[in-house]
Amino acid sequence: MNTNFYIEIAGTQKMDWKDKVVKWLQHVAREWSRFEPNNELNQINQLKVGEIGRISPALYDCLKAADNYYTLTNNIFSPYLKLHLEQHGYDRSFPFQESTYKPIQIEKKTNKPFLFLDHNEVLKTDNQLIDLGGFAKGYVVEKIADWLRQVSPEFGIVDGGGDMKMWSPGKKTWTIGIAHPFHIHEEISSIRIQNGAIATSNRIFRSWKQQGKEKHHLLDGRTGEVIISPILQTTIITNSLCQAEVATKLAFLLNEQELQVWFDKLQMPCACLIAKDDGSIYWLKGGEKLDVI
Repeated sequence: MNTNFYIEIAGTQKMDWKDKVVKWLQHVAREWSRFEPNNELNQINQLKVGEIGRISPALYDCLKAADNYYTLTNNIFSPYLKLHLEQHGYDRSFPFQESTYKPIQIEKKTNKPFLFLDHNEVLKTDNQLIDLGGFAKGYVVEKIADWLRQVSPEFGIVDGGGDMKMWSPGKKTWTIGIAHPFHIHEEISSIRIQNGAIATSNRIFRSWKQQGKEKHHLLDGRTGEVIISPILQTTIITNSLCQAEVATKLAFLLNEQELQVWFDKLQMPCACLIAKDDGSIYWLKGGEKLDVI
C-alpha cells in the first residue's frame, strides 16, 4: 500500500499483536493491489461476464461495503474505475511525475458489475474492473482498530498514512494536526479527539502529467473523468473510517449544500475541513451531533 503505519495501544506488553497485524497488512498489499498481476483482486477482475468467483471473506466484505456506497451515492463514489485510472495515466505505483500511457476514450457504465452471492462468491455482470484504492486502506485501518479495541479497550490509535481510527473511554485524548495541502510539515488546523475516525484526500500528492495535461487520482464515479475542482484537500472526522473515505471524495464533487444533504441523508455525524486553491480554509458540519471531538 506504500503506506507507513503507526499504532499505539494500552497494555502492549500483555499481548503479541504486532506480527498478526504486519502479516495481514502484507497480505492485503500483495493480494488487493491492482498493480499485482496474479493476485486475488486480479483474478476477480479477469472474470468474464456470467462467471462466478470465490474470494476471501475479508476481500468480499471490503468489496461489498464499497459497492454499497457505490449504490448509496448514485455512483458518485465508485470502486470500479481501474480502466479509467489507467487511461488517465495512473497505470503504475507512485511515485512518478509523467505518464507515457496513451489514452483512449472509455465509456463509463453505471450498471452494477458484480452481484454478491452466498459463501463469499461474486457473479460478474458487466465489464468494469475493480480498484479499491483509498477505500481499502480505510477498511484495513478500521478492521485493525476494531480488533485491537477488543484486546485493549482502554485506548488506542491506528494511523495508516493519515487514515486514523482511535478509541478511548475518556482516559486518552489525541491532538491531531491536519497537514497543509502543499507542505506536509505545516498544519492548517488541529482537532482534539478521543473516539472516531479521520480521513483526508488531497489532489496534489498523487498527480502527474499525461500528454501535457495535469492529472490526479480523484475521478468522478459517474463519468470516469478527472475531477475539476477548486478544492485542494478535504478532511473528514466522523465515526466510521469507511464513511469518511467516501465522504472525502464526495466533497470534491458536490457543492456545500449538496454535501450537506448527503451527510443528512446518511445521518452521518461529521466535521469536514476544506482547503481551496484560493487559500481559503473552512469547516462544515454534517448530520447529527458529532460526539467524537
